[in-house]
Amino acid sequence: MKLEREPSIVAIAAKYGVIQGVLSFVVSLLRTLTNIKASWPWVAINVAVLVVLMVLAHRELKRTRGMMTYPQGLGSGTLLSSIAAVVTGILVYVNVKYINTGALAAARQAQQAALEQRGITGEQAQQAMAITGAITTPVGLAVTAVITGAIVGFIVALIVSIFTQKGDPTVVT
Repeated sequence: MKLEREPSIVAIAAKYGVIQGVLSFVVSLLRTLTNIKASWPWVAINVAVLVVLMVLAHRELKRTRGMMTYPQGLGSGTLLSSIAAVVTGILVYVNVKYINTGALAAARQAQQAALEQRGITGEQAQQAMAITGAITTPVGLAVTAVITGAIVGFIVALIVSIFTQKGDPTVVT
């Protein structure tokens, strides 16, 4: 008789995290290809996809383990979003470093034009461009994607886990 081990929390989070990371990158790529600026609807789409995948991951955890406590849900949701953020960061890095190499230069030009349109020129514009210059590099974009994704994912996991937790049915309270 062969015993099957239940998938670990890490394995389930990794599976859904990779899916989320790829989908998040695809949404970002679609936005870039359609020349639509980042706005709240794009953020809402990414968060909605994250919520759906987190709920599916929690459902799988509960199905395989019979229960999922709030801390387990929070931990798996945070891990899922962190893995997704790393996958997205890597894909963004590869895209802007090797595939769409002109994207960052175009973004810097658009930023410079926006500053000039607001009446910011000269030394102030140079200072503003220097500050954002570190972020508008392939590594800067990747690091920003990872940090932002992990923070947003933690907040989403805090909320989703409230609704998806399922206590131990053998414990009498």
